[in-house]
Amino acid sequence: MEVKALCEREADGWAVEIPEFKNLHLSAKRLDKVEAMVKEAAKNYGITDSCDVVIKVIASMPGIICDMESAQEKMKQAAKLQEEASQEIREVVKKMRDQGLTMRDIAVLLGVTPQRVAQLVPCD
Repeated sequence: MEVKALCEREADGWAVEIPEFKNLHLSAKRLDKVEAMVKEAAKNYGITDSCDVVIKVIASMPGIICDMESAQEKMKQAAKLQEEASQEIREVVKKMRDQGLTMRDIAVLLGVTPQRVAQLVPCD
C-alpha cells in the first residue's frame, strides 16, 4: 500500500497530512521522522506489517521545490555531459596514440599530466 505524507513547512517543523488515513494530521520536527510516524499510524488502521506500507513524502515549499528540481535536473544533465566528454577525450587520446604521439606530447596538448593520459588510454 502506498501512503502519501503531504508535508507543509511550519515555523517549528512540518505539518503532515495523510489522505489514506482519513486525512490524519500529524506534526514532525524533521522530515526524516515522518516515515516512522506514518508507519506507527498505519498500525491504528489495521496494517500490522510495516513492510506493506510504502511511504511517499511530498513536501510543499512553493518556489523552493521548483528551484531544487531544476537544480537536480541540471545535475543530471551535467553528469550526462561529463560522461560524453570523457568518452570523447578517450577517443581523442586513442587517435593521438594511433598517430604515434607520445604520452608526454598528448599531455602537453591536453593540458594534463602524463599520468592522466595513461588513465585515458583504452586498455586493449
